[in-house]
Amino acid sequence: MKTSNISPRIAVYGLGFVGQQLAGFALDKGWEVVGAYNRAGDKVGRDLGTLIGREPIGLLIEDCETADYSQLKADLAFVAVSDRLEENFPSYERLMSAGANILCHGAESCNPRRLNPAIAERIQSLALKHGVTFTGSGIWDMTRIWAGILSVGPNTEIESMSHTSFTDIARQGVHLLRFCGAGLTVQEFEEKSVAGNGGLGGIAIIPPLCVADALGLDVIDVKEKVEPIIWDEDHQSHWLNETIPAGHVVGTRMHVDISTQEGITLHNCFEYRDFKPDEVEQLIWKVKGKPSMEVRIVREASHMASASSLFNRALDVLTAEPGIREIWTYHPLRSSALN
Repeated sequence: MKTSNISPRIAVYGLGFVGQQLAGFALDKGWEVVGAYNRAGDKVGRDLGTLIGREPIGLLIEDCETADYSQLKADLAFVAVSDRLEENFPSYERLMSAGANILCHGAESCNPRRLNPAIAERIQSLALKHGVTFTGSGIWDMTRIWAGILSVGPNTEIESMSHTSFTDIARQGVHLLRFCGAGLTVQEFEEKSVAGNGGLGGIAIIPPLCVADALGLDVIDVKEKVEPIIWDEDHQSHWLNETIPAGHVVGTRMHVDISTQEGITLHNCFEYRDFKPDEVEQLIWKVKGKPSMEVRIVREASHMASASSLFNRALDVLTAEPGIREIWTYHPLRSSALN
């Protein structure tokens, strides 16, 4: 099958910034959007085209809890709701039962079997029952996971790998900057459990675990530390339109250390925070071995790349075998510009 000739019918579940971008990309390709779902609120009942700033397309957004999915005729559904598999599972069940392949934006969807085996088993069962494919992707696909996989390509020996990144998290929604603790005191950061499982706990382990699994390493231990980022001077946040006082939180730093049976260690350090005016988003993979090397990525439009990266996996998922397919079991991400 020539993937360039595919014109799938699309559903979008979750119409925040990422979901709206996905809908726009699909319409730009001439793909028919046949379903649009969001939680109850002012988006429900609106025409999807109008919501994303275009002419009406005759498709009204439905309440995700009350919609009749038995009438959905979608080949592929984009899910952009939560990073957590358990929270997303109702959407998977509704959409896969209607025969739709799934591309999910949630972080845990990149490696379901590793991160939530019980939910992964249910996803796999549903996918096989209905003959559909489940894949998690997004901006991490190329910039964190495939960058790490490719960074060891020249090596004959590997001692260790490290991944360091600095993300202007508000680009993907100002609410995410608040979610990462910006503006809180350290005490409030702790009280709100920003570092806990209901917050950012467990997020930073995902990319290095994906890379370890892709390389066939046997993971024997994972350690994680999540802490507030504090600056010793006042910071004027253009995103929040306020001054964050010295000693208050500007974001969250996440450290991960992974050891493997092969003796190769992986270290990960994420910073999700507000940025100073002259900063750019950077992600660095460093490999110590023979030869030692570094891969550096500068992200200039991460708010768009998060959606476009997910979108660019669409044709891969549509032609894949049923079941859970992790992104490293495909090829590196390809542009859809010429499709």
